[in-house]
Amino acid sequence: MTKSGEHGRDDIAGAEQAYQLAIDSGHADRTPKAAFNLGVLREDRGDFAGAEWAYQLAIDSGHADQAPKAAVNLGVLREGRGDFAGAEQVLQLAIDSGHTDMAPMAAVNLGVLHDDQDGAERAYRLAIDSGHADQAPKAAVNLGVLCEGRGDFAGAERAYRLAIDLGHADMAPMAAVNLGVLCEGRGDFAGAERAYRLAIDSGHADLAAKAAVNLGVLREGREDFAGAEQAYQLAIDSGHADQAPQAAVNLGVLCHSRKDFAGAELAFQLAIDSGHADLAPKAAFNLGVLREDQGDFAGAERAYQIAIDSGHPVAASFAREAMMQPRIRDG
Repeated sequence: MTKSGEHGRDDIAGAEQAYQLAIDSGHADRTPKAAFNLGVLREDRGDFAGAEWAYQLAIDSGHADQAPKAAVNLGVLREGRGDFAGAEQVLQLAIDSGHTDMAPMAAVNLGVLHDDQDGAERAYRLAIDSGHADQAPKAAVNLGVLCEGRGDFAGAERAYRLAIDLGHADMAPMAAVNLGVLCEGRGDFAGAERAYRLAIDSGHADLAAKAAVNLGVLREGREDFAGAEQAYQLAIDSGHADQAPQAAVNLGVLCHSRKDFAGAELAFQLAIDSGHADLAPKAAFNLGVLREDQGDFAGAERAYQIAIDSGHPVAASFAREAMMQPRIRDG
């Protein structure tokens, strides 16, 4: 769930007193704005009861902007405290306000909050129908996930395609990745490839690399090994903290299986050099296996030792077991 906020954490210590003075002034605009800001300040400080009081004051003012903003924030606050009925009540107030920004945000939040899937779908569709530049595509992605979870794959595809068509910088590539996974699961490999390519072409800092890894796995499964290598290399070249080392491990395993030992060693070394807590130790173990297969037992020992030293619960254990084999132990 998302909320609105204006208060900076670096405000002077007397900010609360200043907001209270503005509230006490009874000014038609300043009072509700001060109440909203006081709510944000108190929420930041962990004074949730005080924040609720301030947000409610802003809501009760009926101010065209501050009341729906406060309703959204109060909804998020109540949801976080387990008061789901109270959260739903104030989110509905924000929706009913028709505020250009807050009503669609509240609709998305209400959809996330709803246990009732039909109610969630109605809320997401409200946000979609608003045409809001940020909230409509977010709601479309959420609706796609909801439909997919219900087994309504056609509905999920429609929702994901809508999010893609809306062209949001974050939601469109997220929808494309989700659509790729959906198509792949249904055996529509051509559709999955097209969706992953859309996410890759978006250049999104996280999702393009994820889509490249997914595309590599898809192509590898279809024995398009050259295409898989190309996709993994895209993810590696992205330098993404998680996806690049994952792609390097995948590429190393692929190269090893194709007896491209030099390519495999290079890929595993890239993953090791990344220092990734999970993937670097796995790559070190795989590098040990690769070198062992080539008869380089001293090199295998060095790689296994990297995995052991990492303390990784799986890779270190496997590496210790490998080091106990006679051809490694006896050199």
